[in-house]
Amino acid sequence: MNKAEILAFISEARIAFLATTDGKAARVRGMETYRADENGLIFYTSKAKEVFKQLAANPDVEACYFAKGTQVRVRGKIEIVEDLALKKEIVSNRDFLKSMYPNDEAYANMGVCRLKGKATTWSMQDMAAPTTFIDL
Repeated sequence: MNKAEILAFISEARIAFLATTDGKAARVRGMETYRADENGLIFYTSKAKEVFKQLAANPDVEACYFAKGTQVRVRGKIEIVEDLALKKEIVSNRDFLKSMYPNDEAYANMGVCRLKGKATTWSMQDMAAPTTFIDL
């Protein structure tokens, strides 16, 4: 897959299994990807959650997407994004978030992160380890 195909795959799959660290222990959870484009992968959560605290303490992560027998993994560093306009955009596109962020002050509790890094693909047909990495 080339970069455009990887971004399209991520946009369609949407749910990543995001690996972080908690001290020396690995932690993995499903995270919705809000957007995947030339500027990176955008995730959101509450700053009160352990996942956000882990991302702030150690920004090295890996996200894994799986669909139709193909896996895309993206390894890189998380950047915490404090962009009120982006936070408002996310909430306006996710009805279930509207009650959690009713005003500008509430947005201070929203954690938005951007992942930029290298992506690799693997499929059920290709049992060999990935050898090609594409900058995202």
